[in-house]
Amino acid sequence: MNTLMKTTFNPLFQLRRLYHWTMSWSNRPGAAWALGILSTVEGIFFPIPVDPFLLALSASQPKKSLKYAAIAAFCSVLGGSIGYLLGALFWEASQDLFFTYVMSPNKFAVVIEQFQSNAFLAVFLASFTPIPYKIFAIAGGVAGIGLPVFVLASVVGRSLRFFLIGILFYFWGASIRDYIEKHFNALSLALGFILIVVVLYFKF
Repeated sequence: MNTLMKTTFNPLFQLRRLYHWTMSWSNRPGAAWALGILSTVEGIFFPIPVDPFLLALSASQPKKSLKYAAIAAFCSVLGGSIGYLLGALFWEASQDLFFTYVMSPNKFAVVIEQFQSNAFLAVFLASFTPIPYKIFAIAGGVAGIGLPVFVLASVVGRSLRFFLIGILFYFWGASIRDYIEKHFNALSLALGFILIVVVLYFKF
């Protein structure tokens, strides 16, 4: 009973279960569709990056990792473009909700300033780094930057980010998978810490 309680309420144990459950998706016909849907909604509003799902699928099927990277990149840019349009067309109606649950007005003003200095660079960095891409997608629409600039910067940034994962797993998938399995807890804690810091920074 004690062992059951410890594993049930242990977040790292649950994350490992989720990791293995996600890897099992690679053997299902709907794996690519699930990745595409998650990548699309992550570019609009979903708070969890799609990278862990892409990592798990690539670790399970290394020779399909480039295909998975292409799906993630395309659908993420698609979702970001939808977010851009939401910011451009429906900002007045949704800004109160955005400021309440996503980001403070002061932080959002800082994001808008980035577009005024270099819109392409701002979108590229948000596409490639842990900076929340969806925030810059919405802000791009609010700031009124050109849609072609937004899409081009997103394609470059998202492709570099996801194909880096795809290439690594395509050529060194087995060794990377072994490393993840061996150091799963430490990697989970590090990733969780980074995500918390980024979210708190943009929120407050």
